[in-house]
Amino acid sequence: MYDFLIKNGLVVDGAGSPAFKADVAIQGDQIARIAPNITEEAAQVYDAAGKYVIPGLIDPHVHEEWLCFDDGTYDSYLTQGVTTLINGNCSHSVVPGHKKEILDYYLGNGLVGLKQYERYMESWPDWHDFAGYCDAVAQVGTNCNFVTLLGHGSIRQYVMHGAYNRPPDELEQAHIENIIRHNMDQGAWGISFGLDYVPSRYATMDELCDVVNQIKRYDAVAAAHLRHQIGIPEATAEFCEVGRLTGAKLQISHLASAFPSAYDIALKAIREDGVRARIDVIPSSVGHCTGKERMLLFTMALSDELFSQGIEGVKRALRTPEGRALIKRDNYTMAGPKDKVYIVHSEDPHLENRSIRDIARERGIDEDDCMLDLMADDLNYVFWLNAPAANVPSNFIEHCDSIVANPYVSVGSDTIMGDPLDPFDWYEIRRRGGFATFAQMYLKKGVPYEEIVRRNTSMVADHFGIYKRGRLAEGNYADVAVIDLPNYRYPEMSQQHYKTPRMNATGCDLVLCNGQVELRDGVPFKTFAGRVLRKNAQG
Repeated sequence: MYDFLIKNGLVVDGAGSPAFKADVAIQGDQIARIAPNITEEAAQVYDAAGKYVIPGLIDPHVHEEWLCFDDGTYDSYLTQGVTTLINGNCSHSVVPGHKKEILDYYLGNGLVGLKQYERYMESWPDWHDFAGYCDAVAQVGTNCNFVTLLGHGSIRQYVMHGAYNRPPDELEQAHIENIIRHNMDQGAWGISFGLDYVPSRYATMDELCDVVNQIKRYDAVAAAHLRHQIGIPEATAEFCEVGRLTGAKLQISHLASAFPSAYDIALKAIREDGVRARIDVIPSSVGHCTGKERMLLFTMALSDELFSQGIEGVKRALRTPEGRALIKRDNYTMAGPKDKVYIVHSEDPHLENRSIRDIARERGIDEDDCMLDLMADDLNYVFWLNAPAANVPSNFIEHCDSIVANPYVSVGSDTIMGDPLDPFDWYEIRRRGGFATFAQMYLKKGVPYEEIVRRNTSMVADHFGIYKRGRLAEGNYADVAVIDLPNYRYPEMSQQHYKTPRMNATGCDLVLCNGQVELRDGVPFKTFAGRVLRKNAQG
């Protein structure tokens, strides 16, 4: 008797082969059989007639490495059929150091709020290396499998005792390399860079290559949030050069679809120069909704001068002409037209749902100064940055044909990691549906569903070296999703969506992770069948 039997579905194996009608039988944590008309009995049977049976999707760019300590359900991923999350991106890492050192780094980069920081200092277990982190996650449980990268910025700041704009000296570089090797030996999956963020942005080409060479010996992946300040195409070329010089595998993170030439640069590097790169993209995004405290933390994180002064230093800077000039220069969220920055969730009803431009005109002041005034006053707001308009429905920007045709592009949702206990702390209203959005967008462009699934399963698994996942095959782990494709979608924009930050996709009817049911009829469970995977011990 099988433990679970999925009947009558259209099987998409994840390798790009045409869909075929078959049953899928599961025993324990593995796929036992795939065949038409399986007649053996099963403890549970699910009729998938008219629906697609696919491998659990893999998201190569998330920041969920510590949110499981609040809640490991991950409903936004399960409702899209995602079963494996690749964490530790953008240079941010769960090692090295004790939890205070780790949390100090996250706070300094605006990645936890002050309330989160205090809560986590009290509640987090303490770990000292990658193995300890894996044990801590396994103890609290997660619905999704975890693949976790090391973060260059975290390691660099720990070793150099600060965020210094200089190369590490010989002893510091040796210490950085030792930490990387130690944690890779414990099962880490590679390393990430955040080349816009302090201190990773101080890395030269030589430093990047030195670090990447440490993970190359493990055939691991180096992922990068690119150095956007030099231009997206130029930053893409820079990171591809790291791949050319080292021969290591690269993941180009959340590459902006507004720059098709950057995709062309990466494609040329892959096909003509032999660079082993893959690309992920955020399919749809309409700007960050950012609470005032987070805005102050981000302002601190983006400024070399304010980084060491903390949030109180930002508040002081807001009160002086010199400080304001510094913020305008360093905080790139201040750039761009202020008709794209809205005030929402305002304690002043008169400001609700209005742009900074509109408020500035009413007050008769400069737009940037108006935004700084709002950051400095005593009222609470959410700043909707790069909003299409808080009261006008808006569709996402379609990907151009050259991006759609690029076979090396997958979804990287980069879902915002705000405080799980405060939905309005920091959020974005489209990314929680990235896989459903990508599927519908690319289907309309003529991409077969089998190819869409391949890009988001086996392609990612093969690139990162994730064993026995990403394909529906006998003997593989039973990470399986059932998709009702016509209904697999994420809600379109409407003026009320900014008030409902935690919407989920529809159309994913069943999810199994390691053979355990984690979602059925669209409803997630707290099964916590996900595993913390270790690259060197996948079994």
